[in-house]
Amino acid sequence: MSEHKPLFELDPNTRHSEPCPLCQSPLKVKHIGSNSFLGCSNYPHCSYTRSLHEEASFSPEPLPDNFCPRCDAPLMLKKGRYGFFIGCSAFPECDYMADPQPEPTASLCACPSCRSGELVERTNKFGKVFYACNHYPKCKFALNHKPHPSPCPDCSYPVLIEKASTAGTRLVCPQKACSYKSKPL
Repeated sequence: MSEHKPLFELDPNTRHSEPCPLCQSPLKVKHIGSNSFLGCSNYPHCSYTRSLHEEASFSPEPLPDNFCPRCDAPLMLKKGRYGFFIGCSAFPECDYMADPQPEPTASLCACPSCRSGELVERTNKFGKVFYACNHYPKCKFALNHKPHPSPCPDCSYPVLIEKASTAGTRLVCPQKACSYKSKPL
């Protein structure tokens, strides 16, 4: 019989051929939580660390035909600690930044919590769509499923939500105490 060898031998203490610039000890990949980085193998005596991901230099780029609404200076695409953004080229005299949030979509139905707001589609920082009251932060009502502007026939709650099931999409009451489910649409 032949010996089975793994395709790759992964060693958590993998050493890099590059030496530490401070003490000339070998560098190795280290992990803390979900972050990985290169660190000196002579750690308590040498505290050199470096990111695994080389960060390329980025220089701000002007956006043609886009001007600051406050001072009429050209707008520029810039990179900050939280990613790219559009800001005024006259910074620090003018601190204008374009709003990164797109205009909310049309309202879907009235908010059942505050009764004065409308439920609109929003996106969280991970890209997941949810539906929330446009009077946030005064009203913190939110739904994870698309609201439907018809009242619940069982408990008279003013909104039903569209939920996918194995039988198809159904209208379901969002109240935990109510167990209403419509027939598949």
